Amino acid sequence: MKKHRWTLHRQQQFLQYLAETGCVWRSVKLVGTSAARVYALRHNDPAFRQAWDEAEAIAADRLEAEAWRRAVEGFDEPVVSAGKLVRDDDDNPVMVRRYSDTLLLALLRAHRPARFTKGLPASAAASTTASFDVRTMLLAKLAQLASQIETESRPLLEGRSEERARAETVPADPK
Repeated sequence: MKKHRWTLHRQQQFLQYLAETGCVWRSVKLVGTSAARVYALRHNDPAFRQAWDEAEAIAADRLEAEAWRRAVEGFDEPVVSAGKLVRDDDDNPVMVRRYSDTLLLALLRAHRPARFTKGLPASAAASTTASFDVRTMLLAKLAQLASQIETESRPLLEGRSEERARAETVPADPK
């Protein structure tokens, strides 16, 4: 591969591709450079890092807009029956309007996590971002389970151990 100079113009091209695709690998390939080069520049140049973050935010906004369109406005999908495209009298494919419930739920969880995300600790559900720390969630669940065990009179496993111990000390009926 021919090595190209990493000019300001090529940096701008990379950032433009990143904003369009949201994919570093694809952007690197389109510009004709290496991932190591762009990541080194990101690490060493705060202005480039900020521009990179803005490009990724633009790409994320585009993805969110497309998810919203598919979830709320829907999309046309051709009807297939017995492996063949169904056509109308004018030989046009018959289309049906589909909506994505999965995308709709993902958008609701992202925008209203406290209301649409079940099973998360209140602190994680109240977060403004869709992502959360799995470790924090697991630690909160473990703390909840530990407090339940402390409040119970006798944990299930201890009760079984005691019953087993009593059964071992009582002599069996000889028959």
